[in-house]
Amino acid sequence: MRTSAAPSPVLTGGFAGALTRAVSARLDPETLRAARRRLHVKAIVIALWYLASLAGVILASGWLEGTLAAASLALAFAAVGFNIQHDANHNAFFAAPTKRLSRANRIVGWSMFVVGADANRWLYRHNTLHHGSPNVVGLDSDINLGPLARLAPFQRRYFWHRYQHLYLWPLYCFTVLEIMFNDLATLVGASRHVRKSRSRLSDASVAILTKVAFVSVMLGLPSLTHPFWTVAIGALAVMLAVGFLLGVVFQSAHIVEGAEFAEAGSRPPYQWHEWQVRSSLDFSHGSGLLSRLFRWYAGGLDHQTEHHLFPRVPHTAYPLIAPVVTAVCEDYGIPRHVQPSFHAAVASHFRHLRAMGRRLQPPPALHS
Repeated sequence: MRTSAAPSPVLTGGFAGALTRAVSARLDPETLRAARRRLHVKAIVIALWYLASLAGVILASGWLEGTLAAASLALAFAAVGFNIQHDANHNAFFAAPTKRLSRANRIVGWSMFVVGADANRWLYRHNTLHHGSPNVVGLDSDINLGPLARLAPFQRRYFWHRYQHLYLWPLYCFTVLEIMFNDLATLVGASRHVRKSRSRLSDASVAILTKVAFVSVMLGLPSLTHPFWTVAIGALAVMLAVGFLLGVVFQSAHIVEGAEFAEAGSRPPYQWHEWQVRSSLDFSHGSGLLSRLFRWYAGGLDHQTEHHLFPRVPHTAYPLIAPVVTAVCEDYGIPRHVQPSFHAAVASHFRHLRAMGRRLQPPPALHS
């Protein structure tokens, strides 16, 4: 396997153990319980925000009210994905005795259906492929946009990639629609085998019913009080806005300068924990008002390194363990990158896209 950076010159055999012990010492049982309480309160606030925004869309009496309600719904829509389903489907919303997804977490993880996606498929695509092999070309589905873009140095370059740092931004708007389309495409592909598997039949039934319910809520309910064509335009605008939010936040944590990439074929030349650090970047750790507001809204995605190292820890605990992760990384000479703000992370993503569009060979090693 090739990687975009050379192996660390520091011996890292005990990194995983040292990191786990240090984080466990920081997160005593009471601290974890307090973090989950904060997460549950946040989830209630976001759920109420989502329902109030939807009610606002249905009851809006004019264009201005409708536009403001739709904008609020888009923000709440993304917040459900960032803060509720994400933790739940990682087995982090409620304490779980094993790595196996608990029933309570699975039920809360069904909030994924509220935002139009298939929770069952997301578990495989995100938890297995992305978290198992982040930034590994051929394994991590999140960095595979086909010929549309070159996000990693080991992907094939086409001449139009020279302009990807310009044309990809509006295309991020279609992130949610792409997820829904792929859900349906996967469902159709699996339909050939449903007779051989009751579980697949059950998954297909759930996928169909939840998609019908989602469309009914997004189009059917507002159509009771507004012309269908205005509802359709508003729903599309909401989906595009949410897609842009999701796309930009996700890309700003992995597809940036300093993140390392590898080719599929064998394991990266690092232990699992070290690779999570090398392939992820944090951002917006500041104490200012905007940083704190973004941290609340992004659901821990600004602490991407902590999330990849400890996905079963509630994201409300990530700020507590971030200094611990930094200290252990320094002890073992492992580069740990933190962008000062979300704006800086987006700018880094822009520069990375431009570099990948112009560079034919893998970039030189990047070390802090």
